[in-house]
Amino acid sequence: MRHLFVAAAVMAAPGPVSADRAPADRPLPSGLAFGVELGEPSSVTVRFAPGAGRIGGVAAVGTGTWFGPGLSVRAEATYAAATLARRARFAVPLHVGIGVRHHRHHYAPASMDELPDAHTSVLASATLALAFERVELYVEAAPGYDLARTSSCSLISGASSVCPHAQESDLFVELFAGARWYLR
Repeated sequence: MRHLFVAAAVMAAPGPVSADRAPADRPLPSGLAFGVELGEPSSVTVRFAPGAGRIGGVAAVGTGTWFGPGLSVRAEATYAAATLARRARFAVPLHVGIGVRHHRHHYAPASMDELPDAHTSVLASATLALAFERVELYVEAAPGYDLARTSSCSLISGASSVCPHAQESDLFVELFAGARWYLR
């Protein structure tokens, strides 16, 4: 039993610290980064975080959503609101952000939707990251609200047609996991 306690203490102890930088001084990744996100939607991303990496901007371009193929474009400003853990080799920042997105889904063959479905929205985001010196792994939840959306889906009926997407809630949540690599 004593061996289990010793093993647990060794694993919980912080790793070696270099003489020039203590874990508390570990900066967040900064500069220009490229990455990918998988989820709702799947995208390629670019992030720029100047200085110490606490503030930044993210742009993403990707596929449609689970509802169909299309184009998704998102831009947001982010801020590292808290750092939940710091070690010699990594940090765990919590980023919050605010931004805009535009989704344009193509119509589904053999359905009522004859016209593309477009949504223009505002969103907020919360991102939990595992940040190394040049690589960042993260998960993000981004609730939002559609400011404008396509109201009709039939070429024949026009604006008076009733479409399934026009009856959906204006509220949504995007969920995805991603990885970014910082250039330096």
